[in-house]
Amino acid sequence: MSELEIGPVMVFSGKRAEIARFYRDVVGLAGEEGAHATWLDAENAKLALHDRGDRRTPAEISSSGGFVVWFGVADVRAAYDRARQAGATSSDFFGDYFFARDPDGRYVGIYALEGRHGHDHEH
Repeated sequence: MSELEIGPVMVFSGKRAEIARFYRDVVGLAGEEGAHATWLDAENAKLALHDRGDRRTPAEISSSGGFVVWFGVADVRAAYDRARQAGATSSDFFGDYFFARDPDGRYVGIYALEGRHGHDHEH
């Protein structure tokens, strides 16, 4: 067993409620709203959404943006359809993945969980 793990992905936004709605409605994450952050859970990671002016985080960190996180979903086609309906797609549907943008403009990759598609990622 490794002594290292990937911790929560932190997002700082002036649109925390909209960002949370995107990750709930389009990606399918669930979680809870807190006073200082919204915590959304996937099986192997957490997404922590913070307000841009979070006083517990240095300003240069809370004001930065831009990341690409990949989310594995059981039904990637349904996620693509939901993202397209929300006007959030930023690429075509590639059979087992696509790119979307959240309301702050961050790119995310959404892909089919292994064993649920026919694409070989090594080739």
